[in-house]
Amino acid sequence: MYKLIVMGIVVIMIFVLSTVSYAMLGLPDTNNINDLKLISATQVYDINGQLISKLFEQNRIVVTNSNMSPYLSKAIVANEDTRFYQHMGVDPIGIARALVVNLKTGSIAEGGSTITQQLAREMFLTQERTIIRKVREAILAIIIEFKFSKAEILQAYLNQVYLGEGAYGVEAAAQKYFGKHASELNLPESAMIAGLARGPVLYSPYRDIDAALKRRNVVLNGMLEQDYISIEEKNKAESEPLAVVYKKERSVNASYFIDYIAEQLVAKYGEETVYKSGLKVYTTLDLKTQEAVENVLGKYQGAVVALDPKTGYIKAMVGGNNYTESQRNRAVLEYRQPGSAFKPFVYAVALNQGLASNFIVVDEPVNISGYKPQNYDNEYLGKMTMKKALRWSINSVAVKMGQKVGMKEVLNLAKNMGITTLKEEDNNLAAALGGLTNGVNLLELSSAYTAFANHGVVSQPLSILRVEDEHGQVLDNYQATQKAVLNEDVAYIMTDMLMGAIKNGTATAANIGREAAGKTGTTDGYETAWFIGYTPELLIGIYVGNDDRSSVGISGSQVAGLWGKCMFKLVENKPVTKFEVPANIVKDVHICANTGDLADKNCKDDEYSAFIKGTEPKSLLQKIKEKILPNQSNKEDSKKSNNWWLILPRLPNF
Repeated sequence: MYKLIVMGIVVIMIFVLSTVSYAMLGLPDTNNINDLKLISATQVYDINGQLISKLFEQNRIVVTNSNMSPYLSKAIVANEDTRFYQHMGVDPIGIARALVVNLKTGSIAEGGSTITQQLAREMFLTQERTIIRKVREAILAIIIEFKFSKAEILQAYLNQVYLGEGAYGVEAAAQKYFGKHASELNLPESAMIAGLARGPVLYSPYRDIDAALKRRNVVLNGMLEQDYISIEEKNKAESEPLAVVYKKERSVNASYFIDYIAEQLVAKYGEETVYKSGLKVYTTLDLKTQEAVENVLGKYQGAVVALDPKTGYIKAMVGGNNYTESQRNRAVLEYRQPGSAFKPFVYAVALNQGLASNFIVVDEPVNISGYKPQNYDNEYLGKMTMKKALRWSINSVAVKMGQKVGMKEVLNLAKNMGITTLKEEDNNLAAALGGLTNGVNLLELSSAYTAFANHGVVSQPLSILRVEDEHGQVLDNYQATQKAVLNEDVAYIMTDMLMGAIKNGTATAANIGREAAGKTGTTDGYETAWFIGYTPELLIGIYVGNDDRSSVGISGSQVAGLWGKCMFKLVENKPVTKFEVPANIVKDVHICANTGDLADKNCKDDEYSAFIKGTEPKSLLQKIKEKILPNQSNKEDSKKSNNWWLILPRLPNF
């Protein structure tokens, strides 16, 4: 009798609180729970407005009670709220029973929330754990019970409840786990799905089939206790295996890219807004480019990024060879020694300091204060131009050039071009060969190369263009971030030197039959292999390397082949374009690569190079002309200069 009095007092207090505090607590409108305020997905679009993914969408399909198996409602009530048909939204008896059980077990073994309270919380409130939220939840539950029938409440709950694997509501869960509609579920299937409400991850059949079976049988026992099923039905259902359908792997395109932008969005707008507010996110990704790079790695582990060098737009991103096995985005989270892919920074400084691509350096064994770098094949070729040294990735020459121009200057340029991982300790000659303290990540290294492709202007990576709210109002527009880091003449000469690597150097496997430039990189023991290459419109960076740092077994030259196959697919049906040549550049000067002079018939190793006008090598006749007849300042002298050969003695043929 005493217990009944206490419970009556509790009920009266709740009713009083609900009427007095309704306005004060600012409770939401509950006029129609059939118009569910469902959590909206953030929709992500590519640069052409094509939907990439509804990755954050709650997978929900709303159905009526008549389109659900009759076992479902019985299983849910037996599992979640046995007194559902007796209480008025809040169940003091259930709360008391849960309290006793929890005190006996010394843990939170049972909760006191009714189905109606859970519905109120999920539909109208947040998940915060505060006293005021619990009070609001209880009041809303009572209001809902007054406004709607038990059948309406149960229907709303069965459409709202999260049941794991991204499935919200029983229809989505039925399709996810059994490949059928909710109306087609039998007793054991309904019991398993109902059991998921208590622990969607813990009892997922894809995670732990034994735990799912045990939970299903607990629900069946509860249904028996509530007289919803007979002992025969229970025993038969318990004997049946869980015939779940094969779990479909995540098939969304650009999975690593989606994760990459999700992190940025959450950092700016918060999880609640990103995952529940129906944002529209317009990105830089191009699905056609993404599809082309998805399978570049093949069996190899590593990463791929594709950038528009003119803007820094991330056109594609692959952070590993299998997203299902590992969601680690190696394009941004892996820091590795860049090897020879770092050498262009050395040569760019040399050009900045006034050296030309035909500057002669001797390839020979080096010993600089005990530092003895070796060429990968332990062979030395003697005199050669800077361009030849770069296209053949000669270690001894890179170290000599680093010493000549100053490694501090090289590091400063690399930092200015966007490499953020460099340390003071990297100020040594080993850095000329990519031996860095912390290494670099693929995205930053690829971004740095945009300066060579974009007239000396580095384009920082950009992934999001615009974010709109669910009503189409623009929340933010994002602009490209660019900075001039090289003279455009120097940038073009670097591109010309890197074109040499593809034409007749270490990267010939990247030759796609049109102008392209790039650099290979291979670290000691074949731990990591790189290729960063670009055409006028697109830059693609690739690294291949095992996560455990064991030998990957291929070199940068072979990665250049992966790049070539990918890029060829992307450009094969597009017009042929060439790199824009600055006005102050003269290109295709025929050079002897072993002397730096103009090539003649005796030259056995030639190359075609670009120069800033006035720095290109001259023929003997040109030199004589310039020496005898310097620039004239008036028309008469200029006219005379057109007949300059008349004043020369007869010269032999050259």
